[in-house]
Amino acid sequence: MRKQFKTLSALMLSAVLAVSALPFSKVEAKSKWVEINGVNYEINRITGECEASLNVKKGKSEVLIPNKVKYQGDIYKVTFFSWDDWDQDWKEETNRSYKPAAGSYQAVLEKITIAKGVRVSEPACHYQKLKKIVFEEPAGVSGTEFYDCPQLQSLYIPKKVKYWPTVRKCPKVKITISSSNPYLKVINNDIYSKNGKTLYSVASTKANYKVKKSVKVIDDGAFYKNDNIKSIYLPDSVKKIGDEAFGDMKNLQSIRFSNSIKELDYAIFNKCKKLTTVKLPKKIQTIRGTFGGKKNCYLKKVYINATSLKKCNLKSIPKTCKIYVKNKKVKQQVKGAGFKGKILIR
Repeated sequence: MRKQFKTLSALMLSAVLAVSALPFSKVEAKSKWVEINGVNYEINRITGECEASLNVKKGKSEVLIPNKVKYQGDIYKVTFFSWDDWDQDWKEETNRSYKPAAGSYQAVLEKITIAKGVRVSEPACHYQKLKKIVFEEPAGVSGTEFYDCPQLQSLYIPKKVKYWPTVRKCPKVKITISSSNPYLKVINNDIYSKNGKTLYSVASTKANYKVKKSVKVIDDGAFYKNDNIKSIYLPDSVKKIGDEAFGDMKNLQSIRFSNSIKELDYAIFNKCKKLTTVKLPKKIQTIRGTFGGKKNCYLKKVYINATSLKKCNLKSIPKTCKIYVKNKKVKQQVKGAGFKGKILIR
């Protein structure tokens, strides 16, 4: 074994010495971050491609994200653009009190042009002066989130986009869509499936929001982090509500549920601090996930109007909440679902 180890060590040492004898350019890391004209690029020397980012301290009021850049005599294809570092953006998006640093892109950027061929799907958060986004190939907007961009004027969804952008805290923006888009349509800044049966994303600034009677499905996160809405009315046409559909709505106080709802998915009321009372319809049978984490459910009264339940998870509802049920059977089912507070038959 020792002999084998010595032989292996000798081979490894030979390899290290051989590599160290090569020109420096051969042993450089395959990727490298560089700044060109106020934009960060992660250069990949092997593929000849790079990704662009605005994660720099000193920003400019107007910037171009090209589809090619030149560095040390070589041309690199720009394949992807990120508004900022992903992890940092996500933290900022969930932080309503975040304030951009003076002089940063988030504080000074007014116009950005993104060249044809550059893909964009990361969030754009807290760009305080951003007014105009020019996509030379608009399909790049697919899936992008826009949060707290108070001066943003417009957002266009082209015909090939399948995945809807999420827009919150952008009170001046007007969302429009190509009439040839076979997947989506926009009504009053809200994004629906083409047939109007699924409500994907609600950018509305109305305090009292009434879902259209054509809607059958409220998609995952459809109202997520909409701070303008105080009350929601779901018509009886709505049959399904997705995960966190009403999550982190700072000012939501009431929901009128559809009488057609049989199931509730994961964390639909997560972090809704002002939502203290909910009345669940008669047909409710299944609550697949908690209403929010143990520290993020603020309910004080829950009315379950069903005469029987199939499957529930009520562990996250605080002990201080009171649950009102129709009969002893449901009372036992609620206990079995992990609720530790008072259960009252009415």
